[in-house]
Amino acid sequence: MSRFLKDTDYAVLIRTEIKNILLENYSETKLLSAEQMAIAQIKNYLAGRYDVALIFTPLPEPIEDDNSEQLDSRNAYVVMITIDCALYHLYCSIAPNKIPEHRSNRYQDVIEWLKMMAEGKGYADLPLMKDETTGEVKDNFRLSSKNTYNDNKW
Repeated sequence: MSRFLKDTDYAVLIRTEIKNILLENYSETKLLSAEQMAIAQIKNYLAGRYDVALIFTPLPEPIEDDNSEQLDSRNAYVVMITIDCALYHLYCSIAPNKIPEHRSNRYQDVIEWLKMMAEGKGYADLPLMKDETTGEVKDNFRLSSKNTYNDNKW
């Protein structure tokens, strides 16, 4: 089964020893479950504006006889925030009261960024949703105001 995150992706954000402690007494299904929760969480925030199916397309498994290197088409920021969310979920399952402060801060940064993206207050270098019939990018233009509506008809 192809996964969006690869085991080598974790080496950038967490030491192997700590990852092994987080996965102690569990099989790889715990890591896979944490990754799936993180991906679902991110998809829920980005789904209205961005093509989440394209964003989270897993890399194909490498062919053992093929010596050519495979290009990584995944967005590096999405990989990073997915790992941050997955690691936060892993820490929560072990000791929710003892989550390292930097891990909690990184998770909160991810949630703030996702909320900003969901509200349309930011832009990311991600593929936008396209209309299935025309193939054109869907406009996600919304008019809104923090002021209350006034009907000034006399």
